Amino acid sequence: MNPILRDGYPAGPDYPAFFHRELTPGWLATLLTALGYRAPDSSAPHTWCELGCGPGLTALIAAAANPGGRFYAVDFDPVAIERARALAEEAALGNLRFLHTSFAELSQADEAALPPLDFIVLHGVLSWISPENRQAVWRIVERWLKPGGVACFAYMSQPGGAPMMALQRLLRRCAETSADAAAGIEKGGALLRALRDGGAGQFAVVRGLGVQLEHMAEQSAGHLAHEFLGAHWEPLHAADMLAALAEIGCGFLGSATPQENIDAVSIPAQALPAIAAIEDTALRETAKDIARNQSLRRDIYQRAPQPLSPAEHRAALESLSFVALPGAPGEGALRFETRVGPVDGPAAMFSPLLRALSDGKPHAFRELMALPGYAGRGGLLNQATQMLLWAGYLHPALPGADAAPARALNRALWRASAAGREYGWVAAPAIGSGLPADRNDMLAAAYALPLRESGIEDRGSALDGGKIDAATLAVFERETLPAWRRLGVLGTEEK
Repeated sequence: MNPILRDGYPAGPDYPAFFHRELTPGWLATLLTALGYRAPDSSAPHTWCELGCGPGLTALIAAAANPGGRFYAVDFDPVAIERARALAEEAALGNLRFLHTSFAELSQADEAALPPLDFIVLHGVLSWISPENRQAVWRIVERWLKPGGVACFAYMSQPGGAPMMALQRLLRRCAETSADAAAGIEKGGALLRALRDGGAGQFAVVRGLGVQLEHMAEQSAGHLAHEFLGAHWEPLHAADMLAALAEIGCGFLGSATPQENIDAVSIPAQALPAIAAIEDTALRETAKDIARNQSLRRDIYQRAPQPLSPAEHRAALESLSFVALPGAPGEGALRFETRVGPVDGPAAMFSPLLRALSDGKPHAFRELMALPGYAGRGGLLNQATQMLLWAGYLHPALPGADAAPARALNRALWRASAAGREYGWVAAPAIGSGLPADRNDMLAAAYALPLRESGIEDRGSALDGGKIDAATLAVFERETLPAWRRLGVLGTEEK
């Protein structure tokens, strides 16, 4: 069978490096606070573990941008782990350890294999592994997640993922009957496009399926092999997840996608009364998934949930800080494109917040509550900040973090990108997370800054065989560089 499978999961080709902001400690702690639960303090020493880390970019950036924590990342792919370890060693990240092991092996390991954990996170893998391996994940959570600790599981879900089941089986069969995985994916993609263009009924009935097919065509063969060629590929039901986690003492709190915690902007208006009347959590989440046609869930659970009293919730919210991200509007009404259609955000709700944050500095929630329109309306401000988090316009701030580890990792990422590796993010210690960076950004940082005194024209000819011109470098220095310095990606001393 192509590709080679290990326990039903593709063991090759290489999976590309992705960063997921929703798995970082500060993001999860902020969302717990917004939801009204006591969160592990991500600004204090904490422990974090990613299961199924692949090439390790999320773990690398999280560890570098949160030097006060201890980070662990697990994967059974030796090539991915070797690649991740090499970057960690090059950046001298002493707070990050990569473990080459399977979930089954780790679940049976000695207790000292991991410390008690404040955060356990996973993205995607649950939908691709066998039921037995999912049971191993639950045993890991049961053994090592602290009381009050947080688990975040992102997985392909029903019913939105259901239309992809036949497409996945077609791709898998094409891979089984081809010379290799890449050839099988190319063959399967061509067949699916021919069916779509020929008026195949599933594409006619399921709106958006053709768009998903085009999105797949943009992905690498390695990405698609891991995402679609496993023997146990399955969109999961939220109710089954809630039941499995409840058996090990973990209660469902909400979504790591902030917009999905606000029913008014994530559920069709006419369906809201029916959903609001549902008391059972599993039934309510199932109904929401149907209302949204949910295809990806990012569930947050807490071991022995710790709800805050109203006074505690207010105090916890007031202690949060936020900072604007590159590209955030300075004021005005906003339009949010959601799964249920466009949602308009009135200027009166967002402009005071956007104007205050436009100075690029961190602002505390308690300070923002004094702005016009928010005084005495902490709930409204909470919802406004959550929507702007989701839209990528602002981020929880992490003031006072040591920037040296993040900058060392960034230099390693720039060098790797210049050598042909694709790393589309950089570590930003001011937010304890990462920022997207395109290839021009990475190459400009790798070559242009060290040659700053040479002049833009000379630097342009030195970059990537002359593929980056003076105008591109000028845009980087004018727009990207100031934001990177403001958020700690690099320092003012770096030339």
